[in-house]
Order: sequence, then C-alpha cells, then structure tokens
Amino acid sequence: MYRISNFKCITTCAWSLLAFNRGFNSYDYHNKSSSNLKTTTNSFYIDKVGWGLASIVIYLNPVTFFFVLYKEIYRLEVNLRGLEDEKKTEYYNKVFF
Repeated sequence: MYRISNFKCITTCAWSLLAFNRGFNSYDYHNKSSSNLKTTTNSFYIDKVGWGLASIVIYLNPVTFFFVLYKEIYRLEVNLRGLEDEKKTEYYNKVFF
C-alpha cells in the first residue's frame, strides 16, 4: 500500500517536471522563431515560468492526457530514430497540438 502511493507520487512529479520542461522550451522556440521577423522580442523568465505551469495543467488534465501521451510517444520515436531535422519543426516544439 505504501509503495503504491510512493509510485504515484514519483510518477506524478516526474510527469509534471517533464511538462514544465516542455513548456519552458516551447516558449524559447516560439520566441526565437518570432524574432526572425526582424522585431526585437525580449525573453522574460516570468513568461517562461507561466508557459511551464500552463504545460503542467495540460499534462495533468485527464481530458488532454491521451493527446499529450501521443505527442510524447512521437517525440520518443524522433529521438530514438535520430531525426534531427524533425526536432526543428514547429509541431515537435509545441506542447499541445
């Protein structure tokens, strides 16, 4: 009984950290791609943290869980097959479709 609750806690924390990291990196990718338009955009840490927290909500929401799980399996395949060009696409770097 105690081991199951530890497993749930560790799994939830790891999934939340992954979500925060995806949101943090997604903000960086979209900020860089928008800066190619010859405009100056500043990267604020509060915006990055906001994207990270919003990603946690999306990842932990039971309604969006299977969509996010599909996206994580897609990312896993891209990494396992070594498709470096695919990592630079907008679809790969979005948190949610």
